Amino acid sequence: MVISIGIDTVTISNVERFLHNQQYVDDIFTEEEQRQARTRSSLLDTYARHFAAKQAIKKVLEHFMNTADFEYKQVEILFDENKLVYVKPDEEIKAVLDSKGVKNLMLSITSEGDNATAFVIAQQ
Repeated sequence: MVISIGIDTVTISNVERFLHNQQYVDDIFTEEEQRQARTRSSLLDTYARHFAAKQAIKKVLEHFMNTADFEYKQVEILFDENKLVYVKPDEEIKAVLDSKGVKNLMLSITSEGDNATAFVIAQQ
């Protein structure tokens, strides 16, 4: 059963600006996310899609908790061995999701032109 959804679209050219500031990248993306992004065909597109995903996940979390202190690195957007994208929450976020009965976060991300969009479904 669906218990929360989140969607977000970001402008890829806006994301490109923060990629020039490594501290900003480090504040948003974990080392593993950065490592995996460097293996993709388009670093910019990957970061934009993953930033949209983090924003969409934050919107899901707003149904369950106060997100004023949410940090983007609390959720990782990673690729598995089959190159499929998935969400890996940190222990604090996982505990919140578990307490609300969330068993799965389904994620879909895409980009077209200068936009990257992510859609997240929290399921029981």
